[in-house]
Formats: sequence, C-alpha cells, structure tokens
Amino acid sequence: MSDDFPEEFTKLYRYVKPFDRRINKLRHMTLFHRPLLSVASFVLIFVLLIPVTTIVIFLVNRTHTQYVFLTGPAGSTTAYIAPRIRSILNTPEPIEQLLHLNIVPDFTLRPSCGGLDTNAQINAGVAHLGFAEDGFSGNSAASILCSSTAQHISAKIKDVGAGTKMRVLMSLYKSPLHVVARSKLGLSDLQQIPPGTKIYLGGDGSSTHFVGQLVVEHFGLNVDREGHTLDFEQAAQALINGEFDVALFLTGLHTEVLKSLLQQNSEFQLLPIAKTESLKTLFPYLESLAIPPAIYPNVQNEIQTIGTHTVLVASTALGESEAYEITKKITEHIQDLLWDVPLNLARVIDNDPSKDLFYPIHDGARRFFSHNPPFFLDMAILTGIGAYFSVIYAAYAMLIEFFRNYRVQRFLTTIDLIQGRVQIVGDSSNSTLLSAHLQKIRRIALRLMRRRKITYEEFSYIEDYIKAYKL
Repeated sequence: MSDDFPEEFTKLYRYVKPFDRRINKLRHMTLFHRPLLSVASFVLIFVLLIPVTTIVIFLVNRTHTQYVFLTGPAGSTTAYIAPRIRSILNTPEPIEQLLHLNIVPDFTLRPSCGGLDTNAQINAGVAHLGFAEDGFSGNSAASILCSSTAQHISAKIKDVGAGTKMRVLMSLYKSPLHVVARSKLGLSDLQQIPPGTKIYLGGDGSSTHFVGQLVVEHFGLNVDREGHTLDFEQAAQALINGEFDVALFLTGLHTEVLKSLLQQNSEFQLLPIAKTESLKTLFPYLESLAIPPAIYPNVQNEIQTIGTHTVLVASTALGESEAYEITKKITEHIQDLLWDVPLNLARVIDNDPSKDLFYPIHDGARRFFSHNPPFFLDMAILTGIGAYFSVIYAAYAMLIEFFRNYRVQRFLTTIDLIQGRVQIVGDSSNSTLLSAHLQKIRRIALRLMRRRKITYEEFSYIEDYIKAYKL
C-alpha cells in the first residue's frame, strides 16, 4: 500500500476528507428534484444560465444607454450627411432580422458646435459618434462655452483631458476653407483684409474657428471676431444682414449655405489664400486644396485655399465589435452616402485611415481594414477559447483522478482499521462480523463503480486487498 500511496498523499487525503464530506452534503441537496451538483447542473449553469444572464445584462445596458451621434453645426456638410449615416446604421441586416437584435446601437442625432466640441463631448463620455477634422491638437475643453453644450456636459468636460477617448473610424471627404467676403470691399486675397474688419471665424468649439485662428495669426491679420456663438446657417444670415463683412466656413464643397451666398451676381465672393505651402509646413494636418471654377455660380476662377480631412470618429466606449460593424455598414454603403459630396474618398480602394491620418484609429475599425473580425470570427480568440477549455478539461480530469485515488485510499484505510480492531479483540466469533463489514465495503465499492466514481481496475485493486487479508 505504501508504494501506491506515498506518505505525502496519505496526509493530503486526510485534509481532503472534511472537504469531501461538505461536497457530498451539497450534492445531495436537491434543486427541481435533481442533485444540486451533477453533470446536468454544470451544463445548465455554463451552457444556459451564464450565457442567458450575460445576454440579458448586455440588452439591459444597451436599452438604458443613450447613444449620441453629434452632427456638427447646422448648415455644415456633416449635418447634411448625418441622417444618412443614421439610416444606414439603423437598417437591420439579415442576421439582425433573424435575431431581432440590432447589433449596431441606435443613435440619437444631436448638433454640436464642430470638431473640437465633438472631441470634448466624446472625451467626456456624453457622446459616442461624430465628425472631426483630423489632427487638430487644440484644447477641446476650451469649447465648454459653446452654445450646443449643456451645463451638465460642460461640468464633465472640465474634468476630462483632450484626446483620451476619441478614435477615428474612417475618412470621409476633404473640407476646404471658404473665405467669403463682401464684393464691394474689392479684395483679391485673404491677406488684403484691412485691419478692424468684422469677421466670422466660426463658433466656439468649431473646426472653422481653430483653422481660422491659425490663418489669422499666421498672416498677422488684425480683425475683429464676431458671431462666436453662431452656426453656419446663422452666420450666413448675419453676413447677409451686414453684421460682418467676411466669414470663414470650413466645410465640404457645394453646401447649401455657400450656394445661397455665392449665387450668380451675388454681393459676395470667395477669396483665395496665397502661400498655402507655408501653412502646410507649419501645420502638417492642413492640406493645400483648390476650389474648381463653376462649383459655385459666381466663382469663375480656381480658388487656392487650405483644407482638412473630415473623418468619422467614435468613442472607445463603443466596443470593437460595434465599431467594426459601424465601419463595415458605412463602407458597404459609402457610394450612397457621399455620392453628392465633392472631394469625397468613396472611390479610394484602400480607405484605411491608419495610413494617412494623425488621430489614433479605433481598434474595431483597424480590425475591419486589416480583415481581422473581432470576437467569434477572430481565429486568435477562437484559439484562446479552445486553449482555455483545454486547460479547464485537463484540470477537471486531474481533479477526478485525484478524488478516485482518494476514495481508494479511504477504502484501504477502512479495511486496515477493521482488520486491526479484529486482531486486538482476538475473538474467532468476530470473523463473521469481519466478513459482514468487508462485504459492506464491497457493496459500497460496487455502487461507486456503477456510478463511475471509481474504475473497474480500482475496484479489483480493493477486492485483491481484501482477499490478501483473508490469506
């Protein structure tokens, strides 16, 4: 016996005995007329109960979370295409119709003052999707006074640093800076704007203001900023009403606001920006662009200006699978989304934003462009799950083997104890009692073998041990 069960194992089995008794008591407790601890119970827990609980928690969290999509200022290109994007995202795919579940969350549209305001709200955790201009490193917390930002949102933004949660999903189009001036001023270039001119540089928290401020400071223009709380539609109306003489709009080509201002024989004109190469050198996230002639009715010559890359951004609060599905859905419908937006990137074969942009890329979008789907479609995760269950199964097999050896050791210890007591008494009449006890042990061993608690080989070992005492 000592060869099969070393002394270290014998001591260990003694400590296991109280634990085994508690497990047996728990096993014999019934739940719905079945043992509490059984193979069926574990299957019910790990295959049904835990997955269902996880799904319910996910759905409850999804239901009670308001997913916000920031559209930018009214009159901008972003505000024009945002409803299209929401329609694309809210259209269920076949698998979603089958499961009666929209994998991509339903978003509520809400205006923002622009790219920096979007950055601030996403970083504050109060928005999940929006538009921004790539590479802007301004302090987004400075936009807390923007008219679209409520007081409770402003309080959150004050406590959050810039660039903590916002990630790029994909590139959309290029946005030129439109410098609209009153024709009667007789200007032929932005640098000719006279000192003291009232000018609209975009609202607080807007990308227009960020770029406009760079341009004004770079060329040393001494102007008076007006309309810091106005969106594009309000600014266009204020320009018509004579509240200022020059207005800057960083937006896509051919927007309704600019078409209304630059009508045939209009009192407004577009000013070019000379020496854009110096701006590009100092601010590499800007790009030299040209507004073609005849894009607007009264623009007959090519207008040199600067511009930016408008990108779709999301919060890291959206998981990899959600960001992956958002990117996938929009990419599949990119032609329908941007068909009437000039300078769009819909025809770019490889629209991977990680190659040309400055902002970090969302992990879900990176997975889409690298053809590496997340979760159950990811081979690396499937391999990890397989390895996890392999380890669980190996640990389970080792534990079963340990308890089998433990049961055999308990049988042998009990047989030794019975035989020792019979020898101490030394009464031949006790041989009948000994046989009765040994027969009881055999029946218990048989019952355990039938229930697969011990193997046939282990039962034979116990039987041989009993016979050896009789000899």
